[in-house]
Amino acid sequence: MDNKIEKRVYIKKVIFLVGMAMLTLFSYATVSAFQAADKSVFVQVKDGSFTLDGEEFKFAGTNAYYLPNYEKLDPNVVDRTFDAFRVAGISVVRMWAFYDGTDCGYSSVDSSENVIQTVPGVYRERALRDLDRVIAKGKKENIRFILPLVNFWDELGGICQYNTWAGAENPSENMMFFITNEQTQQWFRNYITMLLNRVNVYTGIAYKDEPAIMSWQIINEGRNRGENPEVLRDWYREMAQFIKSIAPYHLVGTGEEGFDEGTPAEYSVQKYSNTYALRAGEGTSYKLNTAIPEIDYGNAHWYPTEYGFGYTITPELLRAQRAWLEDHQRIAKNVGKPLILGEYGFPGWGDERVMDMYSSFWNLAEELGIDGTLLWQLTADYVKCTEYGGNICWPGGREDTELFKKFMSHVRNIEDGRLNRADLRSD
Repeated sequence: MDNKIEKRVYIKKVIFLVGMAMLTLFSYATVSAFQAADKSVFVQVKDGSFTLDGEEFKFAGTNAYYLPNYEKLDPNVVDRTFDAFRVAGISVVRMWAFYDGTDCGYSSVDSSENVIQTVPGVYRERALRDLDRVIAKGKKENIRFILPLVNFWDELGGICQYNTWAGAENPSENMMFFITNEQTQQWFRNYITMLLNRVNVYTGIAYKDEPAIMSWQIINEGRNRGENPEVLRDWYREMAQFIKSIAPYHLVGTGEEGFDEGTPAEYSVQKYSNTYALRAGEGTSYKLNTAIPEIDYGNAHWYPTEYGFGYTITPELLRAQRAWLEDHQRIAKNVGKPLILGEYGFPGWGDERVMDMYSSFWNLAEELGIDGTLLWQLTADYVKCTEYGGNICWPGGREDTELFKKFMSHVRNIEDGRLNRADLRSD
């Protein structure tokens, strides 16, 4: 009798275990199939172009680095800004996904700033919720975000803050200390781990799984002055591998300006009246960085006045502008990648010079089929209107109506057909 009971119990256990194993396999297969199907709502790279929902994806958007900060200071600014984005037809926005400490940059003189990381490893939930809310607001507008994770410059803390925490004697813009110090690198990785695994309290989706995030950028405008560019190249690769280990569906970019070292032969040197940006001595190489397997696209910025081409629109400046876009596009395409002009600007206050400069840039970007361009920057009112010359202010501030209309036309020329692509608002 006891043997029969034991046998029945044994059989039931076997049936139960087999059933659980089958259920586990079914669940795994279901999740894997869902993930594979859901990947189409993420912006991807295929055959040297961005794709979304199986179609080529090009964009003309804007930077708006300040949005999470102003979600605390004045949420109405954020709402008005998204209203302007909607009217313009913008689908990609680049903004900062960090704010570190109170020793460097704006927060060192203004205690109202919306700092996220107050000391290493201590993150303010209120500030993170403001970032959550901006992403949720953008998602409702079908906007995708490009998010740098730290700044080379002191604004919003940047590497200066990490270096200060680690006791660097010269913390400001000291890239070599930042990337070689064990403490700063561990703190930076801890921040990335926290943020990418965070679940947005307004969308219920972890950042690493959020299709409204198009790309992470490792650092804004990283430089390593006077050093071998291979040092920065190797660090970019390590960080890209780390980010992709957490968020495999997201694109990763360097966030760089597009400078190079030693005037490589890949550039049309004779077309530049000033070759500073091709031999900048800034310890960074666009050519090397773009070839990193884990970096998904080429990234360059375009500030002709800062790159040595003057404040007057001359044939030499326009020739250099064409060469800059063509060269960076070709170098990216040679390694099977698209190109983003992650920032561009020209000093002025909505005047005729700015109109002429931007019109020439927009026409050229359309002619060349540049994959993505991001203005620095479209602002909805006076809040950031005068912060850097070249901003387009609409509908408030200076009310750069004609300039805004021209920009809106450019956005629509680039993004023709975008409304037929994957819609975030249905998620």
